[in-house]
Amino acid sequence: MGLGAFSAIAVAVWRQSSEFGILILPAVLQELLVAISFLLRHRPRRTIPGWAPRFVAYGNTFVIMAFLLLAGRYQPEWLAPTANFPVRLAGLVLWLLGALLGFWPLWHLRRSFSVEPVARGLVTSGPYRLARHPVYAVYLLINTGIFLGHLTLPFALILAIWIGLLLVRIRYEESVLLQAFPEEYQGYCRRVGAFGPRPSGARPSGPDR
Repeated sequence: MGLGAFSAIAVAVWRQSSEFGILILPAVLQELLVAISFLLRHRPRRTIPGWAPRFVAYGNTFVIMAFLLLAGRYQPEWLAPTANFPVRLAGLVLWLLGALLGFWPLWHLRRSFSVEPVARGLVTSGPYRLARHPVYAVYLLINTGIFLGHLTLPFALILAIWIGLLLVRIRYEESVLLQAFPEEYQGYCRRVGAFGPRPSGARPSGPDR
C-alpha cells in the first residue's frame, strides 16, 4: 500500500515536472526494493504500540513528496530554481551522491526493514558499520540536494519539518531496538554514530541506559 501511494504521488509529480520526476526517481526505486523486502523480512521481535510512532513514520516518509506535488500544482513559485549556480551544482552533487549510495544500506537491511518502528533484527554489517541510520543519511543527502536546487522559504520550512519528524522517528526506532537487543544495541550506539562515523572521543548520541 505504501509503495502504491508513493508511486502514485511520484507519477503525479512527474507529470507536473519532469525535473522533479527525475529527482525523486531514486526514492521510487528504493521504495520498490523496500516492497520486495517485505516478502523476505524476519518476523517482528518487538513493536511500539500507539498511533504516534506510526504517524511520525508515515509523515516523515510522505511529507516531502506531498509538498512537491501540492506546490507544483498550486504554488509553483515555492519550487523556483535557485539563481546561484554554485549552490545548484552543490545540490546536484549531494543528490547524485545520495542516489548512488541509496541502495547499499537498503540491501543490508532488507530482512529487517519496516516503515513503522519495529525490531526484526540488528543489522551492523556493510554501511551499518559506519552509521546506525545510513538509509536516513542517504535521504538527508537527497532532500538537501533537491532543496539547494530550489532555495525557497516554504521548501526550507517543509525540510525542517521533515528533519524534525526524522529525529523523532529515530528515537522511536532506537527505543524499540534497545528493548529487543538491550546489551547489543547499547554497545553498538557507543561505537557507531547516528549518520556517520563517530569522531574519536565523541560521546554517544544514541540510547544509553
